[in-house]
Amino acid sequence: MSPPVTEVDVPAAKHAPPRAPVPAKPNNPMLGAALMTLAAALFAGLNGLVKYASNLGLDPLQISFLRSIFAAGAMMPFLIRPILANGFAYLKPVRPGLMLFRGLSASIGVMLWMTAVTMLPLAEVTAISFTAPLFATIGSALLLGEIVRARRWSAIAIGFVGVLIILRPGMIPLETGVFWAIGAAGGMAVAALVIKLLTRTEPADRIVFWTNVILTFGTLSPALWVWQPMTMEMWLVGIAMGAVGAISHIFLTNAFAVADASIVLPFDYTRLPFVAVVGFFAFGETSDLVTWLGAGLIAASAFYVARREQQIAKKAQSAART
Repeated sequence: MSPPVTEVDVPAAKHAPPRAPVPAKPNNPMLGAALMTLAAALFAGLNGLVKYASNLGLDPLQISFLRSIFAAGAMMPFLIRPILANGFAYLKPVRPGLMLFRGLSASIGVMLWMTAVTMLPLAEVTAISFTAPLFATIGSALLLGEIVRARRWSAIAIGFVGVLIILRPGMIPLETGVFWAIGAAGGMAVAALVIKLLTRTEPADRIVFWTNVILTFGTLSPALWVWQPMTMEMWLVGIAMGAVGAISHIFLTNAFAVADASIVLPFDYTRLPFVAVVGFFAFGETSDLVTWLGAGLIAASAFYVARREQQIAKKAQSAART
């Protein structure tokens, strides 16, 4: 559950000295697509591990803490270089309150997500998670004052029609896990909105560091209320969740680094068939055609919104440079 970091281009001051030419971003579409597909497959595996941990008897809150602390441990080696270069002062946030809020919103999202995964079929909860960019766009308009025009509002409406198709209220019983899944998508959306503000003053690796630290402590207190003794198998599953989560994040980050977002974004939605395969073979889960139709509408609308936002950002950057 790591929303992509938003890059904010800050125009140079009027009398600033000319900047050195910025190296061209690598453009390797095949590698970018492959890395994003691998990240999607690992995310599917992570969800399978969460459900497996639940089947072992672990509470979702305890699972959330295990995933957070082992993921934090796996990510720490990547901070060694900037700390050696800049000292520990490099980790001091410019906006600590906003950083704390981002970490706490992510903690809530993770705990709700883990709960939903243990209660719903993997394909269904993954499809609902695709609404996070839609919630984020709504939040951008209402809270950040960003202009959202008719085409994106239409795409958002279509996405939520997809949610209604999956849930079919009044036609099939509405499970409690659905509300946790929607809440998790909202938590991810809030975290994404805060990143838009944080990236104006904080480097990405500092955000990753504090997010993992706050996630660990944010999920610890709830986990203690339900903590139970763990077997060796449970510990191994916890370590695997952390490792898989960290590796998938690395693949995701590098996918955006080597290819344009418009190329790699569609491959993020391969999470859905991957989790469907994991759900079927590991847990005997099946999804009907109506669920796939709703999921397709959500994925298509989320992709369109992301694509439009990227195009608008590129136009704004071009205008700022001229």
